[in-house]
Amino acid sequence: MLRDCLEIFNQELGRVKRRVGDADRLILDSYIPADGDYVIVKKDGTTTWREIKFNKRTGKLENIPSNMEQICRYDYNSQLVSMDKPQDPKKIIHSNNYLSFWVKQDNLQNGKLDKPAIDRYFDVLAGPKQKYTKPKDREMYEYVEAQVGKLDLEKLEHHRQWIQKHIFSLEELGIELSGRNYLKIFFEDEDELYVREGKRYTITKIFNKNDYNVIVDGGIMGLPNNNIGMNAKKPFMENKTRKMTVPYLVNVEEVLLQKKFFDYLMNLASAGKTNIFFNQDIGSITALPGGKMVAKNFTGYFLQVQKSKEVIIQHQDAVVDYRFKKKFSYENVLETEDREELYKDYETVEQIQGLIDEVLFSKWLLSNYFTPIEDLQLDGDLKRTLAQTRDAIFAWLYKGREAEIDKLLPHACLNMTKASINNNYIPRARKQFNLMYSMEKHFKGGKQMGQNYKQIKDTLRGKIDEPKTKRIETNEEYYFAVGQLVNYFISLNKSKDKPHSLANPFFNATRNELIKKKLQQFFIKYNYQLNYAGRRFNNLYAMICNYPISEEVNQEAIIAGYINSNLLYEPKKEEEEHE
Repeated sequence: MLRDCLEIFNQELGRVKRRVGDADRLILDSYIPADGDYVIVKKDGTTTWREIKFNKRTGKLENIPSNMEQICRYDYNSQLVSMDKPQDPKKIIHSNNYLSFWVKQDNLQNGKLDKPAIDRYFDVLAGPKQKYTKPKDREMYEYVEAQVGKLDLEKLEHHRQWIQKHIFSLEELGIELSGRNYLKIFFEDEDELYVREGKRYTITKIFNKNDYNVIVDGGIMGLPNNNIGMNAKKPFMENKTRKMTVPYLVNVEEVLLQKKFFDYLMNLASAGKTNIFFNQDIGSITALPGGKMVAKNFTGYFLQVQKSKEVIIQHQDAVVDYRFKKKFSYENVLETEDREELYKDYETVEQIQGLIDEVLFSKWLLSNYFTPIEDLQLDGDLKRTLAQTRDAIFAWLYKGREAEIDKLLPHACLNMTKASINNNYIPRARKQFNLMYSMEKHFKGGKQMGQNYKQIKDTLRGKIDEPKTKRIETNEEYYFAVGQLVNYFISLNKSKDKPHSLANPFFNATRNELIKKKLQQFFIKYNYQLNYAGRRFNNLYAMICNYPISEEVNQEAIIAGYINSNLLYEPKKEEEEHE
């Protein structure tokens, strides 16, 4: 799949080159330099300086200078492949060529950067063949030198002298360093020279390890360095069944394309655009922040990336049936008085995702689709439910795969409804219960009882106000009545802390006999508070006791009755008060 994404990326590079004449603009236009002070030494000896930093909250660079495009080009061509492959053996200086000089300002202040360190860096650049003592490394450098030409030693020495003279007294040039992050110094020169000197380093270091390189038809092939590694600590990466144990090899052109691809992904991840869609039909790329979804039907590939020391592909998959438009109706089946703006028709998968994130997961879903379970800053039912369902939810919304989601999501809603009740979050439990039945209706056409809760409640209201005890007619009405009665009993508890977990024996009951036995215990416990002439309570309890049910316990209906407003506490009608 990576090769397919690379092909689409290459098409995008071609379009940019035809449009502006420079394919690298695709990368440079989204490039985000590291926070720090940027100095350009012009050819006439004068300097420009600006502190640049990235605001993570707004997702934008601050204090952008007029020569930002030039800085990005210089910076991009001067970066290390990784900190494991520095030019400076002691890793004090982080740039890769003699046109630039990067150092952490901490090292400028603590004495780690000194004149011997500066000489060490420029000496390596001036005599690369002395650095590359291994035959394979020497072979790789000579291959690169044949393409980019010899070093300009005169410029190198000029830049060495400038650094030695000014690096410790930049304030004399009017440069007031911030004292934090990077100091990056660039010597003004032609863009092409920066590209060539960047290649001199990059191509020499771009493969995972030059020991694996082989010459094929006069060209060099090697193991790429992105998202793969082979060393003595990773013998499992080798293919032991082949004479060539390296997993796969690519040529220099392919590995350079792959590097640009991962550089591009790093730019997007740095800007917070971690959801990347590669459209197979038209060969385009859409990058969006986490939780955002491409606003059209889509066939292609999806990558979810994360910024670290290097960009990490956390998730990748082919997408064959993504539909942005998806209707979903969130219904207030309990007719509660919660935020009514939530109860409406939702038109897109992104809106449905936002609803599930808010109601079911209290806004913990979007940022944790791919967080390792051990790193989730959650515990209990929320963590367990999130871990069990997030993959299926992601596959349903982002890939159009509905396998098992019709069972998994309503069950998750039921579990979280119980958890919210146990934690005394009744308004949240009501929303989660409503979501459960809305989901069941969406996937299966809905249960009749879910559509008739208002009718069940109205019917029960009339029966408990009758002068003579009536009968409960349906299982759903019976279990709804049980929920109402359990809620009322618990409301009589005189404890300072009155946890809703007292209702758990009813929510978890599997036999009706257990329910009636527990109700009897509650009646005996709280009957000292009950009025002998209390018509509503007497009718409700009598109807429950007289209902002969032997079928499977309907836990959902019990919960529906429990979290609904209680009929026994409704104000009496005026005519009843004057009887």
